[in-house]
Amino acid sequence: MKKTNYVVNLLVMILLCTINNVHAQYKETMNPKGLSKNLKKDYGLVDDNAATNQSEKLTKAIDFIHKKGGGRIIIPKGTYNLSGIKLKSNVHILIDAGTVIKPKGNSVFTFDTKTGKGQGYIENTSVRGVGGKFIVDYHTLLYKDKQRAIVARMVKNFMIENMIVKDNYSTHCGIIFTLTKTMEDISKWEVSRPTDGILRNICHFRANPGYGLVQCHGAQSIHFENLYSLGGVTLRLEVGADLLHVGVYDLTAKNIINENGRMAVLMGPHSAKSGVVTIDGVTTISSTYAIGMSDGHVKKNAPDQTPGYFDNKSSIKNVHAIFGTNAQSRSDQSLLSLPNNNYYDSFRAWRAENGKFFDGPSISAVSKRNETYNVTLTNVTTEGFPYFKDKPILTPADVRKGKGWDEKKSWLAKHQGDKWLSDKGGIIEDYSVESCIDKNPY
Repeated sequence: MKKTNYVVNLLVMILLCTINNVHAQYKETMNPKGLSKNLKKDYGLVDDNAATNQSEKLTKAIDFIHKKGGGRIIIPKGTYNLSGIKLKSNVHILIDAGTVIKPKGNSVFTFDTKTGKGQGYIENTSVRGVGGKFIVDYHTLLYKDKQRAIVARMVKNFMIENMIVKDNYSTHCGIIFTLTKTMEDISKWEVSRPTDGILRNICHFRANPGYGLVQCHGAQSIHFENLYSLGGVTLRLEVGADLLHVGVYDLTAKNIINENGRMAVLMGPHSAKSGVVTIDGVTTISSTYAIGMSDGHVKKNAPDQTPGYFDNKSSIKNVHAIFGTNAQSRSDQSLLSLPNNNYYDSFRAWRAENGKFFDGPSISAVSKRNETYNVTLTNVTTEGFPYFKDKPILTPADVRKGKGWDEKKSWLAKHQGDKWLSDKGGIIEDYSVESCIDKNPY
């Protein structure tokens, strides 16, 4: 298949968003003829280019719809300052395509409740773009500033679709699925993590290399589809939260794409005993890897834990990595993974992190560093790589001998001056999401 045809097909999938997913766990409960409120007409929402915080208006509408038994809230196209919005059961937020939400701290939307007593979740709720994607814009933040678009904890039967996150390499993933923070005994709760959901047609531009689009500390029976991240990790199954019921179970995904980032899918179980993960379709363009897998481990402050894993029935198929020189990488992990140091002059160190992260060449399709669990890999291919042409799956045996930290120090010592540095995340530069899409090769 020619590269042009391949990437054009991806554009159709990710931008037109016309695929009907057969794996979706979410069951539609929104009544298109039921109760509906327009946030502009009924609550005085003003398109003021996000000059004033109007979060209270949306909160009032959510409370009203919830008390009436459920319905829809329509947000007409405009640019608004909204953040700290807590969803409630049976409330569906419909946002016109092209709407821009500029948050001022906190997450924009939170799917959570803390009622406890076996009722620790909200259910039958959604946030969706209508007629196309809406935008959550926090590109004015810098590298170590913190922001999220969505936090999901105690929610059951939910959907998030048609959204763009406009970032500037800030800290945190755009969306996080995690566990409740309550101090109550939740061992008998029916739900203690986001459950029965679908997340689809989401793009994240300029994602932090240490984060990305989606992070899953806890998730169950959730389907991900048509996810794209420019930078970072698109789908991060790195279960690092040290909380009760941590782990992911029965996850499915389709069409996970990453460009100029670290990887599309990262599987790092830490101490969580996770279930089955099934993925069909992983593509990277100028990213370090398409997939990264590692064994579990325990934190020093948790001696009672044991290393985690993913279920051996997990599988990933149809993986394709396209070589490029704009990949984000952890310098201590990537320098020795190249077949030799002839490519070291392709790297640029991130000034903001003093060499923790680099921009540099892609390495391969899969980094397989897991030995305690198995993930079946099928149809793994690469394109344009000058090395590892016949070996798309790399193991620790393929890494050159040495210590990554020493290699990084050596590189930094030999590459002094601004020409070897990147200012990504250190300066504020506006951009249009259309320009990001235009720069993509598909």
